[in-house]
Amino acid sequence: MARNITVDVLRMIFAFVIVFHHILMFTEYHIHGYLAVDFFFIVSGYMLVNTYRRNKEEGKEVSTLRFCAHKLMSFLPYLIFAVLVSALVYGSIAYSDNGRFDRFLESAWFEIENVFLVSMLGFYRDPLIWYLSAMMIGSAILYFLLNRFGSDIFRYAAPVIAVILFAVIFAESVTVNSPNHFVYGAVKKGLLRGIADMCLGIFAFEIVEYTKRIQFPREKTVLGIAEVLCYLVVLVAIFAVSPADDLQRKVYDIAVISLLFVGLTITFSGRSFVYEWLQGNEEIAKRSKEMAVGSLLLYLNHTYIIDAWRHCGSTNIAIESFGVIVLALVMSFVCYHAGKYIRDILLKAAREVAAE
Repeated sequence: MARNITVDVLRMIFAFVIVFHHILMFTEYHIHGYLAVDFFFIVSGYMLVNTYRRNKEEGKEVSTLRFCAHKLMSFLPYLIFAVLVSALVYGSIAYSDNGRFDRFLESAWFEIENVFLVSMLGFYRDPLIWYLSAMMIGSAILYFLLNRFGSDIFRYAAPVIAVILFAVIFAESVTVNSPNHFVYGAVKKGLLRGIADMCLGIFAFEIVEYTKRIQFPREKTVLGIAEVLCYLVVLVAIFAVSPADDLQRKVYDIAVISLLFVGLTITFSGRSFVYEWLQGNEEIAKRSKEMAVGSLLLYLNHTYIIDAWRHCGSTNIAIESFGVIVLALVMSFVCYHAGKYIRDILLKAAREVAAE
């Protein structure tokens, strides 16, 4: 099955949205960059059910544990390197503040703990790891349910689950944001949000499958224009001024997520002129996988670079934005190759253990 290059390009675009969200977080200008995370969750839900269906068609019985292990290996090597570098950066910042080596070790260890994915147990202390934690826990739950009940049930259950979870989230809070500050007992709001978005991705898969037999005149043009408009409106809405009223803000977020869902459903269908053009572009196709991994690496690397840049006393937003993005891209390049090296070591160790 060919990669959907449109999704890979969008991954990079929305990764940059998250970078700008964190750059501007401590300024007077705030954006709704947190909504870009919903894009990644919806894509994860679609890919999850797509993988499940493909395994079924090929006669493979893939357990939930094996599925999660494979998903974990897709980002763990890169996470290891990114966390080690962030530990060094944050440890150095702590040491420069008071000159105490114990503060260096304490701050560095706080970051290194993220390699062990401690936050996946529900302790979302880190602003980056909460997303990976929620994605892994949500994937485990939904893949288990798919294995247990089959995708036919989820055809109807997924949108219902999504609506219920979003209703619960919005009934208790102002926006879908702030995953670190809201707890339902042992369950984080970020996890509920992740599962809700992933259910939207599962629902998108079912819509795409159902509408394959429906054809209409100029569909590539019509769907292409609708797809582009959805993403343009989403990006404009993300950078627009937030409504002051709490209820309006909730409606605003739901509207943006709904447009993301519609746009991604068209993208997944592969029936627009955008898909056709990108798939036929050899250079973009060649870089497609790199863009997909690169979006993750930007996500993993940018916050500690922002913190280090601010610690150096930067006050100019334009210069800071440029510097952070350049450094994040450089670190992403280094992280990509270091992660591949770590991945090879881990896979080799896994094969040796399996052979024994």
